[in-house]
Amino acid sequence: MPPTEPRHAFTLIEVIAVCALLGIMLAVVAPVVGRQVTLARLAAEAVSLQAMATAAQASFESTDLEGTNLAALPGTIPAGVDPTAFSPSTDPAYAPATTRTFDWFAKIARQMGDSPQPGVAPAPALQPRIAAVLINPSRNTRFMLAGPSDEPTQQRFILVSLMAPAGQLAIPPLPNAANPQDPANLAFFNDTWSTVWTNPGAALPPSWTAALTAQQVRDWQGSGTSDGRMWLLCVQRIVCPKFTVTVNNTHPTDSCYVYYNLNGTTAGSSASAPANSGASVISGILFGRLIQAYRGQAPPPGSQLFSQFTLRDHSEITLQD
Repeated sequence: MPPTEPRHAFTLIEVIAVCALLGIMLAVVAPVVGRQVTLARLAAEAVSLQAMATAAQASFESTDLEGTNLAALPGTIPAGVDPTAFSPSTDPAYAPATTRTFDWFAKIARQMGDSPQPGVAPAPALQPRIAAVLINPSRNTRFMLAGPSDEPTQQRFILVSLMAPAGQLAIPPLPNAANPQDPANLAFFNDTWSTVWTNPGAALPPSWTAALTAQQVRDWQGSGTSDGRMWLLCVQRIVCPKFTVTVNNTHPTDSCYVYYNLNGTTAGSSASAPANSGASVISGILFGRLIQAYRGQAPPPGSQLFSQFTLRDHSEITLQD
């Protein structure tokens, strides 16, 4: 019987060397794998935000200004209708206490086929589908803001989602949450809109650096020993165009009464073109608004509806003999 060859046992030094090598390999691979996982989550979040933006765009044609139309802004809606309530806070840890019919996230949820329950908190345990609109996969609250209301050709909105772990990055608070059109709020809006957050060389905009500590700025932009994290902020830009309606009235006796938003008896926005006044232009009407034109010698109900359409481009109304 041939002799048995002796078994070779690993020495302690060999085991330590193998463990060290595995440790080095894991140290090299782990950040790469971790970044790929984060990039995949960011890509999924971009898809989610785009779906919400599509729902927002569809809402602009809704005549249900309080319950569905995201562009229901002060000065563009009839009396008695609540304007859209946008985010009162940019804090990713902020949690609304309840859901209201006119909250931005409730309107988007309705456009996406869900049924928010007013008076119930938009929490995962109570309204999971509504919470999915408001809260991102990193468990941060998304926020939505409206831009300047006086831009002649558009109304802008931003939907913002921070994909960093809780407490890692700070977002400046709104300078004046009680007044969305405060110039300081609009500076924050414009800076957030204009920054290319995915650009590796991007720097925080002025309104951000002025409101954050030096360390918080470094957390975003990085330093000599750490990479920047600006790419962890997802910003979805949404635009509702504004158009003009030109009224050509050459009728010798009838005036033209134009209403936009709802019908002529409750509309909060209207204009009139007196008899035989020629051409006049109504500017800055939001896309998707219902346009109704009445003719007669007195406003509705003492006049007759003769033209009605949904505004999707610059349009004309002609009243002639």
